[in-house]
Amino acid sequence: MEKKRTLHAIGNAHIDPVWLWRWTEGLETIRATFASVLQRMEEFPEFHFTGSSAAFYWLLEQTDPEMLAAIRQRVQEGRWEIVGGWWIQPDCNIPCGESFVRHALYAQRYFQKTFGVTATVGYNPDSFGHAGTLPQILRKAGLTRYIFMRPGPHEKSLPANVFWWQSPDGSRVLAARITRSYGTWGDDLAEHVRKSAEGSPDFLSDYIVFYGVGNHGGGPTIQNIRSLLAMAQQPDAPEIRLSTLKAFFDSAEAQAAAGAAIPVVAEELQHHARGCYTAQSEVKRQNRRVEHLLMTAERVASMAWLLLQRPYPQAAFTEAWQSLLFNQFHDILAGTSLPEGYEDARDLFGHAATLGGYALHTGLQSLTSAIDTRGEGMPLVVFNPLPWEVKAPVEVERCDVGLQDETGKPLPAQRIASCTATGQPRVVFVVDLPAMGYRVLRRDVAVSAHTPEGMLEIEVTESGARMENTFWLLEVNADGHLSRLYDKRNRVEVFSAPAGVAVVIDDPSDTWSHDVTAFRNELGRFGNANLVMEEAGEVRACLRIESRWGNSELIHRLYLYRNIDLLESRITVNWQEQYKMLKIAFPLRLQEPQVTAEAPYGFTVRTPNGEEEPCHQWVDLSGWTTDEDGNRIPYGFALLNDSKYGYDALGSELRLSLLRSPAYAHHDPYRLNPERRYPIIDQGIQTIVCRMVPHRGSWQDASIARRAWELNVPPLTVNEYLHEGSLPKMASFLRVEPQNVLVTVCKKAEDADALIVRAYESAGQPCTVKIEMPMHGVQWEAPIGACEVKTWRVTVGKPAAVVEVDLLEKT
Repeated sequence: MEKKRTLHAIGNAHIDPVWLWRWTEGLETIRATFASVLQRMEEFPEFHFTGSSAAFYWLLEQTDPEMLAAIRQRVQEGRWEIVGGWWIQPDCNIPCGESFVRHALYAQRYFQKTFGVTATVGYNPDSFGHAGTLPQILRKAGLTRYIFMRPGPHEKSLPANVFWWQSPDGSRVLAARITRSYGTWGDDLAEHVRKSAEGSPDFLSDYIVFYGVGNHGGGPTIQNIRSLLAMAQQPDAPEIRLSTLKAFFDSAEAQAAAGAAIPVVAEELQHHARGCYTAQSEVKRQNRRVEHLLMTAERVASMAWLLLQRPYPQAAFTEAWQSLLFNQFHDILAGTSLPEGYEDARDLFGHAATLGGYALHTGLQSLTSAIDTRGEGMPLVVFNPLPWEVKAPVEVERCDVGLQDETGKPLPAQRIASCTATGQPRVVFVVDLPAMGYRVLRRDVAVSAHTPEGMLEIEVTESGARMENTFWLLEVNADGHLSRLYDKRNRVEVFSAPAGVAVVIDDPSDTWSHDVTAFRNELGRFGNANLVMEEAGEVRACLRIESRWGNSELIHRLYLYRNIDLLESRITVNWQEQYKMLKIAFPLRLQEPQVTAEAPYGFTVRTPNGEEEPCHQWVDLSGWTTDEDGNRIPYGFALLNDSKYGYDALGSELRLSLLRSPAYAHHDPYRLNPERRYPIIDQGIQTIVCRMVPHRGSWQDASIARRAWELNVPPLTVNEYLHEGSLPKMASFLRVEPQNVLVTVCKKAEDADALIVRAYESAGQPCTVKIEMPMHGVQWEAPIGACEVKTWRVTVGKPAAVVEVDLLEKT
């Protein structure tokens, strides 16, 4: 080894607050580890320590503020390095874009308040892959450098272990991959240092070697430190410094400025542990639910605060978000912890949802209490929480078919089965709603009979079923598979073979699915279905499809609407299989397809090669097809979902991963004992809602990103009483255009009496965004780049002030 090479030895203690232990033991591990680190600092003045995860220090503050004060002193001395800048080390594929923003917002604020510093190094050494959109989110939160370890060299080839990591908008961070491990166990430190040195980039004179006992904490040992100090004296060893990540990155950036040819990597950092996209479906469903609940509650609370001067529940939102963020720790959200860990996660999701739900519904009813609801019958206030106009189905319990809009026009409604066994009325109707606004409908009014507009037919026979409206012709065979979907507007046959098929796959892999790239070993398909016409009315038709495989049952309710082009599937699975996976498959009549999947605040384009990949609310397969006259047309098919994060696409077949059933926390190379009965993941009832969106043209043309948000953020209703009010019967609070720009956040600023509005460009098409707040006479325009995230601080007044800020709400 060359003496000129400098290895920065990074003392650390990887702490999984939850994994093979519950968070209570994780808390003790944090305390014991930090106490040990402080002791090592007393013993070795050369020793530095690097630590992440604001949640750890927050927990310590609740239990041992004296230790926190000692750490604060070491931070001020420059010996305890604060890195990460996020609340926890989360899974870096599954959280939504706004969750990553909140990791930074709450962590950086906590670090500034507690230690007087903010982090500049993003730090996720143990996370199981990293979405390609993260560099922008990191950089706009002050994190210009990044440390990771997975995927390792055997999983992903990189031009070097130090590189500029670039997101689709062009943002870059300087990233470094740990060559061997973040931890050292036993007596292999010399070999560990040698292997790390071999991973040094040729174009830099500096690199890193991590040391310290980890996973269950521990940190650098006396033996570690003494060994490194002794190695530094060896003539044939690299220059070893007990150092910090700041020192390493400062040196690397200086060499880059001097001309070092650091390569650029402009793609996601994948793959490691592909089974984690799907394992433990309930924790993933709750993650999606609570993310949207909190964002929706903030939008509603902002309306109540600005319109009515109602107190904004800032502290409650902070607590709710921090609870959600803790559950995004990579071994929780990935589904790889012990069973009891998911009892704790359930409780913490519940805590966040309770706080968010209270803020949402008190905010909603603050608004409805100020609306003039007088008129015929009783008022039903319907809210659209999204900042664009929607036309959406709405279901309301304890409401009957006598409905009209605020102008007195009858609103077609259909009585459907109650969610209870008492037989109380429940209706479904379709309504146009203003952007981030509401309408006051009238219920319990007399409406005259009329002939429904539009076409809707459903027929069930011994051999299958047929459903048809103005937009689609859908046929279902005796196995309950969708044997035909015909696009009437474009005269296109969508499927190449029966679709919507629940496919059972052999899955003997461990909980992570280590070293598995694809799940292709099919065991069978749900079939031999019982078909029942469950609804047929003025608004929609519903076909109930009941099928079985092995010991499991599946109920697939297929909905077709009279006057909107929604194709919705609501699936309930009673899953009783072990060491198997369940996917739903859609073979499509497409040529030269390309697959695109939603990623945190963006999207990722991939080749449909059959490998398991991460996604969020939507995944799209687009290419070209021919109509019934043989004309070639650009065409695609998007699948939207309310709770899933894994898929595969092979050629023109798209499959969404619904669930997996490995043993809890089974990690290779351990081999399961066939005589034991292990607790198994994802047993019992699972629910999934999907929407199929066949479309002419590109997914951008079809506004797929917006449509996925519309599935996940449905309208809200309040059965209000009659009263006077200052607010009109229909209003819009905020709206955005064009369609490729999504406003996701509208919240009160953390430190100002102002509104924070955040948007992102969702289609890779730069444009000028126009945002308007009609009820306050505020509007502004701004250029937004392809895939760019932008944030504004809006002070409502005369005149209003709109200032662009970063993700930490700073100019």
